Amino acid sequence: MKRITSLLVFSFSFLVSFAQQAGVKMVADGHYRGARQELEHFLDEASEDTKGVEEAEALMLVCDYVLGMPGTADQMADWTEEHALSPYVDVLRVFSRNLLVKEGRIDEALASFFEDQEKSVSIQTPLAYPLTGLSDEVYGYQSVLYRLAGEKLYDEGKFDKAVGYLEMGEKTRTSLYKQGMCYYNMGQWEKSMATLTESAGEANADEDEMAQNAFLHAGIAALQLKKSSDARKLFFLASQMNHNPALREQAFYNYCLTLHEGQSNNTVDAMENFLKEFPTSKWATPISQCLTEVYMQKKDYSKALNAISKVQTPDAGTQADKQKVLYNLAFQELNLNHLQDALAYASQAVAQGKQDVETYAESYYIKGDCNYRLGNYDQAVNDLNTALNLAQQLPGGKLKNHDFAVYSLGYALFKQQKYNASITQFQKVLAMEGVSSTSKSMKADAYNRIGDSYLNMRNYAEANANYALAKETDHALGDYSMLQQAYIEGLNGNYDQKIQMIDQMMTEYPASTLGGKAMYEQGRAYVLSGKEDEATSTFSIISMRYPNSEYAQKASEELANMVANIAIQDSIAKAQELQAIELAKAPVVKAQMLYNEEKYQEAEQVLNQAIDEGIGKPYWLAKAFILLSDIYRAEGRTVEAKQTLESLKANYKEEDDIKDLIEERLKILKN
Repeated sequence: MKRITSLLVFSFSFLVSFAQQAGVKMVADGHYRGARQELEHFLDEASEDTKGVEEAEALMLVCDYVLGMPGTADQMADWTEEHALSPYVDVLRVFSRNLLVKEGRIDEALASFFEDQEKSVSIQTPLAYPLTGLSDEVYGYQSVLYRLAGEKLYDEGKFDKAVGYLEMGEKTRTSLYKQGMCYYNMGQWEKSMATLTESAGEANADEDEMAQNAFLHAGIAALQLKKSSDARKLFFLASQMNHNPALREQAFYNYCLTLHEGQSNNTVDAMENFLKEFPTSKWATPISQCLTEVYMQKKDYSKALNAISKVQTPDAGTQADKQKVLYNLAFQELNLNHLQDALAYASQAVAQGKQDVETYAESYYIKGDCNYRLGNYDQAVNDLNTALNLAQQLPGGKLKNHDFAVYSLGYALFKQQKYNASITQFQKVLAMEGVSSTSKSMKADAYNRIGDSYLNMRNYAEANANYALAKETDHALGDYSMLQQAYIEGLNGNYDQKIQMIDQMMTEYPASTLGGKAMYEQGRAYVLSGKEDEATSTFSIISMRYPNSEYAQKASEELANMVANIAIQDSIAKAQELQAIELAKAPVVKAQMLYNEEKYQEAEQVLNQAIDEGIGKPYWLAKAFILLSDIYRAEGRTVEAKQTLESLKANYKEEDDIKDLIEERLKILKN
């Protein structure tokens, strides 16, 4: 009988094993429906310890993938999480991603994709037996995932990461556009130009904003490559599209500039059309300046004047004489610092037109200098630019006051907060020839203004370097330079260094007019570094040493603020302590009320939850344990009550009434 039973068991095991092997073979042969039936039969009959169960489950999911069974993606995700060491994990994760893409669950697919990318998971094809026939399926959506991953990273602004995925992903017009913009943002101009042009070329005849933007940025890339002709064509294409007016405006502007740089015959017409179509554009001024430059290069002064001031030209002889007189009057009033009168005369001189080019240019210089001193910085920039441009027509190419014109233009641009342009002008001052005391002081001041420009642009290294050069060039201006360097140290959080540098500056320049400001900055550094006593001392000295300065008032305000802040911090600390006590006390009070009503289980539940979440004050935590012992005693759980009290007694270190409460209850339990 034993032998018959053994044979039956063997026969059954053999049949189960055969079903498993048959299912595996059917998968290898591509008979997935039949394979699923055999594997399902095997799993129904097999126990957890039966050999081949894990493989059968994995292959059933593969069959479900091929047969399009609903829910397979989620089942694969669950299975791979449970069987992390299975050799089928990586393949099933890929199949699961493919299904997620197919079902439109892109975020989930990308999450899995990025996870495998980080782990450097790589599946070699062809696959091993029995999945050999599914090698193409592994990479069925791979290029799509690379594209989707690249587009997602692009949308997040991670251009350097996005571009690699986009290069490997499937090509669509959108992906090409984003790939091209990645190159653009990475400064890879050649690739950007080619890819964006390709993307725009894929657009429909109806054109769209993406194509317009692609042409525009491809044109900018072409400019970076100094391919002016290509840039001009691309800007023209973008400017002919009407989908986005702002893009059309920008493209039209760039088209005009490329025409101007190429000295095209169409430049004037294009620029005039731009100004006509976009009279309020932010680029209207530079276009107008370029147009004026074109007229000047053609020596068509009547048109140049019309572009700048729209003033008609009277009789030539009369104008020439009048112009010289007006110029001399303007110069005389400027020397007397009668700025409004000087400006009026200079404006009238300019209004006479091109009768005498030198007088005309010098009149603009005076006009610009007056406008600068009066705070009319926009007009000053225009006037000084015009004067310097006109001077190019003179023998030697310079104004009589060329150095001062460049210097004033730099200041006007600085006042407009056009720091890059301002730096360019002050660098021209530094390049001027001459070693007179005036030029020495001017150059040192130029270094300081360059430093200020870089400071405003938060380029602290360049700012520091230029302040150092200012002091080196003219020691008399070094107090300002050193104070600015100290200020930069403060911006970088180096308060001790700031304090030390101001001490050095005050030692080196004891009579500096910047003393009040310097000490105020030093006081602020002490405040920010937590040195309140030193701050108080410094602010007090300012009030005594510079009583009539604006920094004396600021110092008084700082002292008042310091006192107020100390009071506020004390109040906040007290309020926070009271709040913490109330929060710790609340659950114990609530539990005590339930205990008094003999609702022991509810009281115990409240206390246990509060203890688990954390009672922030040791006293009220101890009170909670004492109340728990009371509940245990009331319910007849004397052993738990005693253990709770003894544990509390051994661990509670504070000197208050808790110890007495513990002893009282232990005595009750002994009786």
